[in-house]
Amino acid sequence: MKREVQSRWDRDPVLDKDGKPVVARITEKDVELFKLLERYTVLPADYLRAFLGGNQRAFSARLNLLYRSPNRYIDRPEQQRKNADANYRYLVYQLDDKGADHLRSLGCPVNRKKIKRNFAHELMVSEIAASIELGTREHPNVKLIQWRDILASDKVPTRTKEQANPATIPFVMEGEVHHLMADGDPFVLQPTEHQFMFFPGFEADCATEPLDAADTSRTSIRQKFRAYLHVMENRVYASHFGSSTFMVPFITTNETRMKSMMALLESMKPGQHARRFLFKHIPAFTSYEKPAPPTGHMLTEPWHRVGNTPFTLTNPNTSKEKAAA
Repeated sequence: MKREVQSRWDRDPVLDKDGKPVVARITEKDVELFKLLERYTVLPADYLRAFLGGNQRAFSARLNLLYRSPNRYIDRPEQQRKNADANYRYLVYQLDDKGADHLRSLGCPVNRKKIKRNFAHELMVSEIAASIELGTREHPNVKLIQWRDILASDKVPTRTKEQANPATIPFVMEGEVHHLMADGDPFVLQPTEHQFMFFPGFEADCATEPLDAADTSRTSIRQKFRAYLHVMENRVYASHFGSSTFMVPFITTNETRMKSMMALLESMKPGQHARRFLFKHIPAFTSYEKPAPPTGHMLTEPWHRVGNTPFTLTNPNTSKEKAAA
C-alpha cells in the first residue's frame, strides 16, 4: 500500500505493511534516550544522536516511532513551531508521561522539569548543560560530577540538604533576605585528581532582561552581578554548598550583548572576583543563525573574562589565572 507522508506535528501512528500501527518494543538504547530527556528538559534530535550514536536515518525513524501513537514515550513540544524555520530544523524532544513511567518501572529516578519560563530559555539551558557533558566525553580526563551526586555527598551541609530547593542560595544583603538561583543544576568539573571547580549552574540570557533597570523590582543583569559578587565576597557559597571554589558562566545570544555585559561588570569594579565570571554567546532559538552544534564546545572552547585571559575548563592550568578559589 502507498504510504502518505506524515506531518511532523501530528501523532498519527507509523503503519506496518498491513496498515496496522507499529508498537515499539523498548530497547536499552531507548531507555538511555529516556534518561537523557529526564536529565535535560528538551533537546534537539542532533544532540540526542551525539550522545547515543547510530545511523542518522535509522535514529530519526526510531525517534519518530517513539513519538507517535500508540507509543508516545517522547513528545515534540508545540512551542518549537514558533521558530520561523521550525519545519527545517532538527526536531526538539521532551520526555512524555509514558517514557517517564517506563523509567520508574525500572527503578530509575525521575524528576521531570516543567518549562517554567519560555521554551527558548529552557532549550538554551538544556543545550548548554548537554554541551558540557558532551565535552567531558571528548575529554575523558575531565570528570563531571552531577548535582545528585554532589547533594548525596558529606560535603554539602545538612541545613542545605533540608531546604525545599538546596540549589537556591539564601543570603542577607542590606538587611534583607534574598535568594539566588542559577539556571541548570549545580555541578563540579574535576580536570585533575586534586583540582575541583564548583558551579552553581549558569546564567542563560535570552536578552529578555535589561542590563540595568531604574525599577529595582525588575530583574536585571546588574542585579544578578551584584548578588553573585555579594555571595563571592562573603563566601556564602562555602557555607551553603561546602565548596572552596565558585565560578559563574554567563551565556547570552550574541557578541555585542556579551561585550555589554562584560563592560557592565567591569564598571562595578569586581576586583579579584572578575576572574570567577565566565562569558560566551550562542545563537538564540528565535535567530536565523545556525544553531549551536551538538558538541562539547561549552567545555572545550575558551571563555571570556573581564580583565583576565580567556579561561579553559578542560585545562585551567593553561590559563594565566587558575580556577577561582
